[in-house]
Amino acid sequence: SYIQYCRRWVQLDSEYLRYFQTIKEVYSKRMVSLGSVDKVVSVGDSRFELHSQSRTFLFRAESTRAYLSIYFFLTLQNVYYTSLLFVNISFEGYMEMLSPRTKVYTLINKDKLFLFRSHEEYFQGVGITDIDMRMANVRDGENKRSFTLTTPYRAFSFMVDSESEKQRWSEALKECVSRALSCDGLCESIWRVPSNRMCADCSSSMPEWASVNLCVLLCEKCAGAHRSLGQNVSKVRSLKLDERVWTDDLIRVFLLLGNGKANQFWGANIPPSESLCSSAHSEQRLEHITAKYKDGKYRKYHTLYGQQEALNKALCSAVQSGDLLETLSLLNCGVDINCNTGIPEFPTPLSLAKRSGQTVQAELLMQNLNSESFTPVDKDASIRSQSGYLFKTASSAKPITDHKTKTDFSQRWCSLGDGMFSYFKSEQSHHKCGGMKTSEIICLSVNSPGKHGYEHTFELYSEEGRVYLFGSDDGSIIKNWIQAIAMAVLPPALFDVCGTCDRLGRLRCTEGNHGIGWFCLSGFKLQVLLEDNVQIIDLRKLLTLSDAGSMVLVWRGGPLHLLADRRPHFVGWQTFIQQRSGAGDQPLSQQQLTDLGVPVIIDRCLDHVTRYGLMSSGIYRKNGVNSHVTKLLERFQNDARSVTLLESDYSVDDVASTLKRFLREVKDGVFNGQENNDNWLRAAGLENRAEKIKRYQILLSNLPDVNRETLKALIHHLVCVQHLSDENQMTIRNLGIVFGPTLFHTDGTDVTGSQVVEELIQNYCSIFNVSQPLSRTPSSTICAVYLEKKTEGAEVLVQVFRF
Repeated sequence: SYIQYCRRWVQLDSEYLRYFQTIKEVYSKRMVSLGSVDKVVSVGDSRFELHSQSRTFLFRAESTRAYLSIYFFLTLQNVYYTSLLFVNISFEGYMEMLSPRTKVYTLINKDKLFLFRSHEEYFQGVGITDIDMRMANVRDGENKRSFTLTTPYRAFSFMVDSESEKQRWSEALKECVSRALSCDGLCESIWRVPSNRMCADCSSSMPEWASVNLCVLLCEKCAGAHRSLGQNVSKVRSLKLDERVWTDDLIRVFLLLGNGKANQFWGANIPPSESLCSSAHSEQRLEHITAKYKDGKYRKYHTLYGQQEALNKALCSAVQSGDLLETLSLLNCGVDINCNTGIPEFPTPLSLAKRSGQTVQAELLMQNLNSESFTPVDKDASIRSQSGYLFKTASSAKPITDHKTKTDFSQRWCSLGDGMFSYFKSEQSHHKCGGMKTSEIICLSVNSPGKHGYEHTFELYSEEGRVYLFGSDDGSIIKNWIQAIAMAVLPPALFDVCGTCDRLGRLRCTEGNHGIGWFCLSGFKLQVLLEDNVQIIDLRKLLTLSDAGSMVLVWRGGPLHLLADRRPHFVGWQTFIQQRSGAGDQPLSQQQLTDLGVPVIIDRCLDHVTRYGLMSSGIYRKNGVNSHVTKLLERFQNDARSVTLLESDYSVDDVASTLKRFLREVKDGVFNGQENNDNWLRAAGLENRAEKIKRYQILLSNLPDVNRETLKALIHHLVCVQHLSDENQMTIRNLGIVFGPTLFHTDGTDVTGSQVVEELIQNYCSIFNVSQPLSRTPSSTICAVYLEKKTEGAEVLVQVFRF
């Protein structure tokens, strides 16, 4: 039978074969579960079949190499296939999708939303796409029965039969989003103990925080007061955000003790007049919690309190039993947690607990051990040691936002060494004016030159929440101090790779070791040390960035949760990360970028016009509504990542005009400044075509990466537009007339700019060194074209794979 071929982008992994409209698509057009495949059969001529109970899928490869790779991959993987039928479906049913308008069978499974053409296709293992809900948001639609699921890449609009059904779907989807970013199952598990459903301090309902060493569940407000006590007193962790902290044994600690038993010790003697209520203000809350846990005002002291040897002996006995309350009491009544057990093979209570198989006791002990994880390993003492005069202002409990003149500074002799940073009135002084342990320095921030009276300044932030400002007019002196402090503060794994940076230190981070991550920010690069693994994040290429107290950075490596901290260093991190994540009024290199290094605003405008405007007559020559263009451009410049272009919201002319206005107004333009503009225009005057092409290639290679990728993406798009000039009337000449003045920031009286654009389109393959004008470099292992054809009893998919 006749088979019509259509080029499609195909991805194949161990679970699905997916195909997409283009390489730029994130959500598949169709997906076939390998779990529905019974066998893989070679049928000759570089073809093979996938057999399921209801359908047969036929594939043909372009080359023997491609055929063998795909065939053997499928054959080897087939033994591991599992059924597509999900076991954790939380909601399912039919909805009407509005763009394209079609009825779909939809189900929520764990943290994903799956779309199928019908319930039958779900059972057959053939779907449309799946949506990762970690980056999704649910908002109301234009009428009472519709809603929209927005992601950084696309918006999905749905309509249901009634308002009540819409409400149920919206709630289910929002719950899925929340579940995707948290671990709600942990809350439900711990809340099964009745006393855990109320905050241990103020009795607020459903507490979502815990002090893992004090063994109490806390509401958000009380958790904030606990954090003020410091990590050495209370280690606060979130039930929803700190997923990696919650081992099975730690969960069992809270199930076996619970707030009820823990408060038999911590709150045994609280008089009614001093109890804390849920409406208490922050000062009352902090005062009560300090008295309760730090001062031990209300605790039930152990009968052996003050008898060190007896306490130690009692601990060794308790850790071999299941009495967690006894251990908690001993740990907080003066026992030596590392006392000698008298057993050479098991010298500490921790080793004794493990020997006895008391893993929950061992967990409680480990949570109460003094952590040394923040103390850096000594490396090169000659670099770590530093002394000399610096100029210093008075320390502050707030971020230093005002300009400090030289009169605000005082000269101090500063010394760094032996784990201490100290400063003295003079080199001869023996009495310190102040200082801190290097392990207490949680942040070092380098200010831009000239921010304060002294040309070069840096700030140190202490564990207790103080800010110290130091400066000098000698840049080399400041550089040496920054290097020495960085060496003293950072873990070796991060210092070895971070080099010169603008800001460094540690933050409370869900994904970090013991809830702590180490960070080093240099330009747009954020280097992160999480559990001995250094990751480098280009902040311009974040998928999403949310900043509502805590910060959530979502990038290709996954989400990164920076938990809110009231100390002043956190405000600075928020400001730095926001600034370095891309700004709408800056040059191309400082914009929010896609993974390919193209500004998000340009990528989304090009994608929208490609989807809906390639056949539009006069596209780019017609102007959109000025007010619409202005508003859309403002949205992009405010936060391009959050803008989702829907066909129903924006006409192609509005989007096309927004793109043109941005390209015309962006600082330094696509060609990176007037001098480079002139070089491109001069190249157009060369008579020899070969020399001209070579000159264009040289100029292209000299552009910054972002400018080069942007120009390549734009010209590739214009090549696509002119290929359909019979329908849209936009010939190469017309495109040159439109984009010449736009790209070169001219008034259009000089046609040389238009000539450059025309020649870039005509010679796209040669100048940009691509083999096919309508293809893109693959970002995954396999790309393909496909055909989908209905036959009697079978659906045939013909694929041509290209490596």
